[in-house]
Amino acid sequence: MALNTQLVDGKQALDAQERALNFIEQATFSKVISYSKSTENVAVGTTPNAAVLQDVPFGQQLGPLHLEALPVDGDASPIISAQLKAGKTVIFHDVGYVSGNEQMLLGFR
Repeated sequence: MALNTQLVDGKQALDAQERALNFIEQATFSKVISYSKSTENVAVGTTPNAAVLQDVPFGQQLGPLHLEALPVDGDASPIISAQLKAGKTVIFHDVGYVSGNEQMLLGFR
């Protein structure tokens, strides 16, 4: 399956980024497999995050992606435990931007 990358404005709040990613998935028949701060060709003063998407066959899109964020040096284990208990799976766990600040981003489905 083909992979492509989409940039999302890291100055947006977490809920806006979550909505943007879910829209991209639905519009492009794909699923986010990685999400972190972009390091390629980044202009000074910008805070883009890069979503790596994998194609999904038409009609086989997954349920919505859910994002959580915490300080970069924070403990993600309580968030992960709560999401696992809710039946979610960890999709990614990496550093990205939320409201223009570096934070640890976690994605669940």
